[in-house]
Amino acid sequence: MFHQFQALQDAFSSVVALGGDVGLNLRGNGPASFAHGEIISGEFFDTLGVGAAVGRMLSPSDDTPGAPPVVVLANGYWQRAFGGDPSVAGKTILLNNIPVTIVGVAAKEFPGLDPARARQIWLPLSLSPQLGKDLYGTKGGDDPSLEAGDGIWWVYSVARLKQGISLGQAQAAADAVFHNDVLDKTKELFKVEDAPRLVLMPAPQGISGLREQFSTPLIILMTAVGMVLLVACANVAGLMLARSATRQRELAVRLALGAGHSRIARQLLTESVLLSAGGGVSGILLAYWSVQSLVVFMSRGGMWPSHLAVHLDVRVLVFTAAASVLTGILFGLAPAFRGMRLDLTPALKESPSALSSGASRGRWLNLGSSLVVAQVALAILVLAGAGLLVRTLKNLKSIDPGFDTRNLLLFDIDTSLNGYTGAQTHSLYSQLVERLEVLPGVLSATYSFDSLLSGNYWNTSFRIEGETSNAQHETYGLDVGPRFFETMRIPLKAGRVFTPEDFSLPPDSKWDPAVINEAFALSFFKDQNPLGRLLSGVGGHGASYEIMGVVGDTKYRTLWSEIAPTLFVPAKGTEVRFEVRTAVDPRTIIPAVRSIVSQLDNNLPLLSINTQSEQIEGSLFQARLIARLSSFFGGLSLLLACIGLYGLLSYEVSRRTREIGVRIALGAQPRDVLRFIVGQGIGLSAAGTTIGILAALGATRYLASLLYGVQPDDPLTFVAVAALLGLVALAACYFPARRALRVDPMIALRYE
Repeated sequence: MFHQFQALQDAFSSVVALGGDVGLNLRGNGPASFAHGEIISGEFFDTLGVGAAVGRMLSPSDDTPGAPPVVVLANGYWQRAFGGDPSVAGKTILLNNIPVTIVGVAAKEFPGLDPARARQIWLPLSLSPQLGKDLYGTKGGDDPSLEAGDGIWWVYSVARLKQGISLGQAQAAADAVFHNDVLDKTKELFKVEDAPRLVLMPAPQGISGLREQFSTPLIILMTAVGMVLLVACANVAGLMLARSATRQRELAVRLALGAGHSRIARQLLTESVLLSAGGGVSGILLAYWSVQSLVVFMSRGGMWPSHLAVHLDVRVLVFTAAASVLTGILFGLAPAFRGMRLDLTPALKESPSALSSGASRGRWLNLGSSLVVAQVALAILVLAGAGLLVRTLKNLKSIDPGFDTRNLLLFDIDTSLNGYTGAQTHSLYSQLVERLEVLPGVLSATYSFDSLLSGNYWNTSFRIEGETSNAQHETYGLDVGPRFFETMRIPLKAGRVFTPEDFSLPPDSKWDPAVINEAFALSFFKDQNPLGRLLSGVGGHGASYEIMGVVGDTKYRTLWSEIAPTLFVPAKGTEVRFEVRTAVDPRTIIPAVRSIVSQLDNNLPLLSINTQSEQIEGSLFQARLIARLSSFFGGLSLLLACIGLYGLLSYEVSRRTREIGVRIALGAQPRDVLRFIVGQGIGLSAAGTTIGILAALGATRYLASLLYGVQPDDPLTFVAVAALLGLVALAACYFPARRALRVDPMIALRYE
């Protein structure tokens, strides 16, 4: 398709291709190291307008058969791996045993088109066969060279629209090519209604999955932020109302001296906007620090690419300024309307005590109480969501994955980067396991195509020999090495696990041994004995296996994924992950592991190294981050709501000091005064809690995709949130109530 798109010269001025991530073993610059490369067409940099910081960029002539092998370094990688040496252009290095010449370094501001992963080296497409790269991944030295065919989809295409051509016109041209060259040739593979579609997308969206990964969490967090903002607005509106209530005589005098109602309203709105502007400036200063801290925190957890720039640009500043003005107007509307509706004659005649007990006080109290109820309801809504997310995190941490995750070191090796044959790979892995197992503190070692709970999986189809229906089934699969189940501490339920002999069977062996988990046995054999049953058509090569054993169920992809049928077969690939069980902290043996690998082949780099616990913690990073941030916003909204409640009750106590004094003078007991003040606060809190819970019952269903082990309408969470707010509301009521209890009747009666 790439070449067909290049032919659409009426729609595109230029079309380039990029082939995703390529694992590279780099030598010639100190010890062997692993680098992430990307294969691209020769017009890539010219089309994107990316210049060189050192040397030159790749050109179309570099991407032709027989051209000298050349590469371009990413700027950040050049700084880290080559020390920013400007003489790097022209230097020869080895990539997967192929000598290549560095011709340039890309501009600093260009990390690649995939923001989720910074590319370190760019190579022309013409180098792909020499690097041992097939169309679906790496291949070992035994495999023949593969050539791209018309039916292989393996590159991203990026095009620049021709001047005057719209995206819709380009889509129509691309649809015609796609229909003629793909759909017509493959229509027997799918139904008409299931036919794939080609969709052109704007390049600014990139080719990363970050948008899909972060969209839902960001929407949830932005919603929480919006609710906190509303709580803050209601809070400040209540305070401004209280302040305007005490200024009625002042405002009445201004009106009597000729000020118009609109001028009074403008004054009150101006005060509100100035207050919000001050908060906006403080918020920007706090945001600058918090954003940088959050990005660093997310980068350490592997959630956020460290090269991805996040800063307060002009758009953010304009949005913040607009939000500050709008919130100032929002919480200033109530005091402004109150000022415009002020009745001049009663305000000038009434004393402060009369004002406190008259209709004006009643109107303010009703509005102030409504604002407090709204604050409590919004706080309950945010807290309910936070509670569900916190419980989800707790449930994920308490999951039993079916194997022992403690004291387990993981590291990756890919011998195909050095051109190993299958026999050489088997020999190396056997020696490596032997040397690892004699290290002090090591209990056992094994390897597998990928580790459990890595987020990756292999899905394969198969048939069960002897089934009358000859149906095709689907299962997860995993290639594993010797002593895998013993090392991972996965219990054997029936039959046997793999022996060393299972990994050295002749190539013409008809039935290779296989082990299944209990979910596989239950799904496909029900009450029958699966041992000795034969499976055929497994994997891309249609391999055949005989079931030798059944092991306990384990989580495969992630902690939150369901237990699925899994087929374990002997590992024969070149790229594997080693698992080392230790009796000590597994990180203490990392230097020894590096030393052993270097002794066996000092040109073979470790792709990554961490512990199973760290891998699990990394997989929970998003859940932990969302739970913490939502809890922070929930706590903040709760604090603001209780401050609003405290402010309302404090104002009531100060305005009703004379009334409280009269009650005490007439024989009211302290508990009566306490019940009077606290009852008012608890009543408002109860009303807000009821409204908030009803709203949360409808809103939390949008969190369903992020929850695990808890329902969106979980009663325990709602009861806990209501109880928490009740306790905090009691604390907010305590101080105004204590102040009311300390009122001296004699002083209160002389209040005027």
